[in-house]
Amino acid sequence: MAARTAKLERKTAPKTKSAPKAKAKSKAAAKPKTKGVPSAKKPAPKAKALPAAKKPAPKAKAAPKAKAAPKAKAAPAVKKAASKSGPAREALKALAMKKVIAEVITPIESGSAVVDAYMRDVDHPFKAEMEAVRGIILGASPKISERIKWNAPSFYYKEDLGAFNPRASEFAHLILLFPDGLGLPAKSSLLEGKHKDRREAKFYNLADVESKKSALVKLVKDWVKLRDA
Repeated sequence: MAARTAKLERKTAPKTKSAPKAKAKSKAAAKPKTKGVPSAKKPAPKAKALPAAKKPAPKAKAAPKAKAAPKAKAAPAVKKAASKSGPAREALKALAMKKVIAEVITPIESGSAVVDAYMRDVDHPFKAEMEAVRGIILGASPKISERIKWNAPSFYYKEDLGAFNPRASEFAHLILLFPDGLGLPAKSSLLEGKHKDRREAKFYNLADVESKKSALVKLVKDWVKLRDA
């Protein structure tokens, strides 16, 4: 009876579902899940490489050179002054040149005293020959005068007869003039050259002067005679 009552009580007793869950939980607690255990931490991802340094910025282009400002044009008044200064300067130069030429061509002084002073001071290797020729020319005609012209002793009557050339140092050099060829002898043992209006005579020593004396005297007399005709 008691046994039957106990069975009945077991049958009628309501089933409790919480117990099995508790067991399950306890089993789960007893057997920890191994699958869920996280594996060792993965290595941290590599740091991304820094982006390469940017290329240097292109050099700034040099600013274009500023053009030089155009030169200011001279005022008209300045131009006129400049244009006048050129001709004026040239005129002064021409005037100075004329004075120099005049001093050379125009006799400094006339007269034997002036020529005497020149011959006294001149330093020439053929000074004695020059003095001898000078005496012959002056003695050939009283109408012949002398003076300093072309920076040298010269002789004239109405116009220039001739002059010494003191720059020649190898002989006594006399230049004789025949304007328009008047009085120029066709042949002469004294004269040299082929110019139309002048000839030259050379004296190498005193003996040479003496040998040419008669030819020189005749030439001077004929030259003066033609000027008197």
